[in-house]
Amino acid sequence: MRSDLPIRVAIADDNAEYRLTLADLLAYEPDIEVVAVWANGHEVLRDLEQVRPDVLLLDITMPEVDGICVLKAAPLMTWHPKVVVLTMHEQSPVVLEAVRAGVSGYIVKDAPMEDLLRAIREAHEGRAMVHPQVMKAVLGEIERYAKPNDGWKDLLTAREFDVLCQMAAGKSNEQIAESLHITLKTAKNHVSHILAKLNVSDRSQAVLHAYRERWILPDRLT
Repeated sequence: MRSDLPIRVAIADDNAEYRLTLADLLAYEPDIEVVAVWANGHEVLRDLEQVRPDVLLLDITMPEVDGICVLKAAPLMTWHPKVVVLTMHEQSPVVLEAVRAGVSGYIVKDAPMEDLLRAIREAHEGRAMVHPQVMKAVLGEIERYAKPNDGWKDLLTAREFDVLCQMAAGKSNEQIAESLHITLKTAKNHVSHILAKLNVSDRSQAVLHAYRERWILPDRLT
C-alpha cells in the first residue's frame, strides 16, 4: 500500500443532503478522495467491485437493500473494503449485527467531523474505531446482568486485561498509556498481544469477544 496515494472513500447513505454534504467536507482533506456516492445498498453491491474503494462509509438503515444486507453479502464479493458504519440508531439491535460482521469502525452521524476522519484513517490502516455511543448500544444487547467471569486469566496477563478494559471504554492507545501510566509503545504492544492471543483482527472484535465471554460488564468501563 503506497502512503502517497489518497484514501479512496465511498459513501452509502439514503439521506441525499447528508451524503452530499459529507462528500463536500471530505473533499477538503488532501489524503482522501471520494470515489462514489450511493443512495442504497443495491447501488453499493452493483458498483463496489468496479469502484473498489479503500474505505466504505455505510449507513445501516437504507431503503431497498440496507447496510446489514451489504455486510452479509460482502464475503461473497472479490473486493473487500474496510467498512465504517454510520448510524443514527446507536440504541438499535442492528448495531450488534454490524459488530458481529466485523466492520472497522462505528460512528454516530452527529459525531464531530474529526471523529469520522479518524475512523476513516484508522480503518485504512487496519485499525478499528468504535464511537463510545455505539459501544454502549452493544452493551445493551449483550446480557448486561450476567455474572462476570475471570476466563481471561487463561489467555491474558492482568496488565493486558487492564488494557482490554480501557479498549472497551473506547480509549485510544495514547489515552490508554496516560491512564495506565505506561509508554505509548508499551500500550501498543499490549494491544497487539491481546489481538494475537484472542485471534482477532481488530480492537472492536477483541472488545466484543470480552463482552460475549462476560469478562467485561458495563460497570467495568471507565
